[in-house]
Amino acid sequence: MKIKTLFASLLLATASFAQTWTFDAAHSSVAFSIKHLAVSTTKGEFDKVDIKLTGDAKKPTTLAAEVTIQTASVNTKNEKRDEHLRAADFFDAAQFPTIVFKSEKVTFKGGKGVMSGTLTMHGVSKKIDIPFTLSGPVEDPWKNTRIGLEGAFKLDRTDYGVSGGVPAVGKEVKIEISSEFLIPAPAAPEAPAAK
Repeated sequence: MKIKTLFASLLLATASFAQTWTFDAAHSSVAFSIKHLAVSTTKGEFDKVDIKLTGDAKKPTTLAAEVTIQTASVNTKNEKRDEHLRAADFFDAAQFPTIVFKSEKVTFKGGKGVMSGTLTMHGVSKKIDIPFTLSGPVEDPWKNTRIGLEGAFKLDRTDYGVSGGVPAVGKEVKIEISSEFLIPAPAAPEAPAAK
């Protein structure tokens, strides 16, 4: 009996670590900002993003994320500029349709975390660290469990071969990610059929 109880406890612990979260795209964003002519900041975002997240929010070091951004969805609220950003001078969305980040390790201390992993953009892969904060878990009005992850980091786009517009367009890009996830509430048990 003791062996069975221990085995059941191990299974429950494994299930806790392996939680799979549903990405809430409607309450999430991936935004960027970059200097123009060193006098102003141009801002934009990507309209099509998917983030796969697993792990136990109460044990943040177990979290693992995979972020996929559709480069053609770049949006700076200027269609002519966005077309140029999709072209070979910048993202070359036809040849490199996605930007992908895959986490490999998470450290967490004092309410702040760092997600370390590999960012692949424009055919180039590099190790990066993304500082982030974790909010939640909380229960929403519909009994779903929700958490939020927010992070920001800077990169030199020319390190990834995205060198169009230099020096008029800056090399350093600031990326800001705000993401929300949920685990749906358990389905209510069906009422027994009337006899």
